[in-house]
Amino acid sequence: MAGIPGLGTVVATQESPTPLIFHFVISEESARVTAETGTFVQATIDDELVLGVIQSLRRSNRYYSSPDIIHGSSQGSSVPSIYPADRWDYLIAKVRVLGSFRNKLQQRSTRPVLPGSQVFLVDTAILEKFLGLSKIGLSIGQVRQSPIEASVDLDRLLKKHLAILSISGGGKSYATSVIIEELLRRHPSQGRPALILFDVHGEYRHLSSLNKHPDFREIDVQRISAQQLAMSVSYLKAGDFSRFFPSMSYAQQRELSVVLSQLQNQNKGLTVESIIDAVYNREMNQLVKDALLGWLGQLRSSYLFGNAEFPSVSEDLEPGKLIIIDMSEFTSLWKKRIILHYFLSRIFELRRIKEIPPVVSFIEEAHQFAPEQETSSAKSIIHTIAREGRKFLCSLVLISQRPVNLSTTALSQCNSHLILRILNPHDLTYIGKTSEGINSDTLGMLTSLGVGEGLLVGEAVNYPVFIQIRRKLVNAEFDEVSLGSESRKYEKLVQ
Repeated sequence: MAGIPGLGTVVATQESPTPLIFHFVISEESARVTAETGTFVQATIDDELVLGVIQSLRRSNRYYSSPDIIHGSSQGSSVPSIYPADRWDYLIAKVRVLGSFRNKLQQRSTRPVLPGSQVFLVDTAILEKFLGLSKIGLSIGQVRQSPIEASVDLDRLLKKHLAILSISGGGKSYATSVIIEELLRRHPSQGRPALILFDVHGEYRHLSSLNKHPDFREIDVQRISAQQLAMSVSYLKAGDFSRFFPSMSYAQQRELSVVLSQLQNQNKGLTVESIIDAVYNREMNQLVKDALLGWLGQLRSSYLFGNAEFPSVSEDLEPGKLIIIDMSEFTSLWKKRIILHYFLSRIFELRRIKEIPPVVSFIEEAHQFAPEQETSSAKSIIHTIAREGRKFLCSLVLISQRPVNLSTTALSQCNSHLILRILNPHDLTYIGKTSEGINSDTLGMLTSLGVGEGLLVGEAVNYPVFIQIRRKLVNAEFDEVSLGSESRKYEKLVQ
């Protein structure tokens, strides 16, 4: 182990060593400074290299653990001058074993390390291989307590979908922006998917100015505001209308389907107005007609649909390009769900026949669009892409501050999770059930994470790894805004 810092010595306790855990004692001051919760360590068993991560640290001292000695010192005796109390101080580290290398093969550990074995920091080259990181992947930060760059393979992170989970203000949008920056600065020779971001609160407007940064001179970012947005009725089927209006009966859906087929066969421009006219003039049950006219009237007054589609899914989604659908000006959740359903349906349909490049769709406030308990017009297409999208290279990134309210079906299909700070006990329990590789000790560490720290688990890495998210290359206007300074500015304006 030449050149690799030593940390301590394995000890026998009532619960370890086992193939799954071991404890070691840290006595040297230099090792105490190095070893922290989350530090990766290694030990050897004959020709086998065992790797693990420190899950907890406990400090102990024989002098201060004895009530009799403490009581004696209170009677006037200077016990530290009699006993070497400072030299009795040590740390006990609990290590969860991750796996081992034997004959250059990575495998599950099946033997406990020997008491008395020396414990070292993991060699960085071995750790990088062990975690499954990629030198040409997306560099989203640094492995915590390690000099290793957290560079994650594109396919492993996104092909089978990604969930980014955190409390409000925990760094979700920040981490999302970093991932988008990494995707946009990929070289064409590495392969670049098209990106579309559904921005609920306008938090990603700063990405429109990416071109000002030298790394993104040639990058195309298109932000679509509420006034620009347009969807074409010609791409809708009767089933889409029934998702917009869940109380629509089968008879009403059947009549609407007939109307749509007739209008399409006549090769007339299909608009909400033309559908209303056709329903009005068609002979049908009056109750059915009144209901359809009422719902179609709601669609007309939403001003979401026009003669053409903008942005054009078939033309505007290009490799290495980002489209931001800014829905911050809409207060109606019903409208936002319709927008998401429409564009995701179009993307999935065109991707299935390979008329557009592979697409990564980022969905902010995903629990609003695919809620666990409620119905939602967007829920069905999110479920469909979550289940089938990987076959067609149509990927989802679900971003949520309330995982417990997010559809279990959607979340369970996200094979990778980037979990930032979580405080709500219900969310923690839910994450523990839906995220593979997280145990109770790891789950408890999520509450103590700082802003910008996260746990990456699942398909993206071989083992759960804590990451310090790197700094964004382009900051948003509100990143450094202070509540106090903004309040002072306002007071000066109104004086």
